[in-house]
Amino acid sequence: MPLTFRDRLAIRLSKAYLNVGEVFLYLFFARAHKGITKRRGLWYAEGKRTALDVFSPENAEGKLPLFIYIHGGGFVSGIRTNRRFYCYNWVEKGYVAANIGYDHALDAAHPEHIRQIFKGIGFVLDRAEEYGIDASRVVVAGDSAGGYFAALVGAVASHPALYDELGIDFKYRDSFKVSACVLLSGLFDPVRSIGTRFPSIALYVRALLGVSSEDLVQYGSRKGGLPCAADAYADHDFPPSFIVASKADRLKKESEALAEELKNACVKYGYFTCTGVNGVHAGALACELARSGRECLKEAQAFVAEVFAEKKKKEESD
Repeated sequence: MPLTFRDRLAIRLSKAYLNVGEVFLYLFFARAHKGITKRRGLWYAEGKRTALDVFSPENAEGKLPLFIYIHGGGFVSGIRTNRRFYCYNWVEKGYVAANIGYDHALDAAHPEHIRQIFKGIGFVLDRAEEYGIDASRVVVAGDSAGGYFAALVGAVASHPALYDELGIDFKYRDSFKVSACVLLSGLFDPVRSIGTRFPSIALYVRALLGVSSEDLVQYGSRKGGLPCAADAYADHDFPPSFIVASKADRLKKESEALAEELKNACVKYGYFTCTGVNGVHAGALACELARSGRECLKEAQAFVAEVFAEKKKKEESD
């Protein structure tokens, strides 16, 4: 049973409310970042929001690792441009950053979002030489709903059968690997996340899947539903992940669940809990507001640097 008129109206109202909040927070995110080449608003596919940005250090020498960022917004909203400032922090550490947008729910339902995101990744990889990207070093990150999609990218890349199961057309499927994920206040099993009682989460999950409350059970049991739980693939093949939680966030349980699954699978992971001003949902995105956020960013970058160093050491020993 599809979403009702009442469902769609509630989703539109939630979208308006969330976007107003993002515009307000933009005032706190914005600060000057110099020495960055900015390619903004590149359309990678036909869609309402299928655009991306690519940022790189000016006068960079050699090829740099790729940092892919996917915005959140409860699947029903989200402003890609607000995430530019977080991306700039990674560019200043020597990354090329791709800030990828995708259509919100009502315009697309699972798994169309992840198909679009992979089209965006393909668009960037097609231009790897032009942008100075080392495609063997890829970090995928996101906040909230974007954290879910970042984890799902990691799951698909490490479990190639998902390309076919989710209908993802991606010409780099045989070579694309995710070196690490950075997951800010994500949810990793949408159906399970309803139990966290995060505000409006049931509506957001139904919007993602495009189904009624009654049909959610199909996704919980996989009877008739496409795979949607990213952490169902959190086994020994899953990418090393830096998990960021917020102390005052009900979705913190999702971060804890993924950390436990990666621990049991013996996958390298880091875990950081933001506090204070940064301790609200996805507070790490506003990393520059207070010490907790700045420390979180520093630890996330150190974690990824360690993953790259271990990867290089292993390649040299093989």
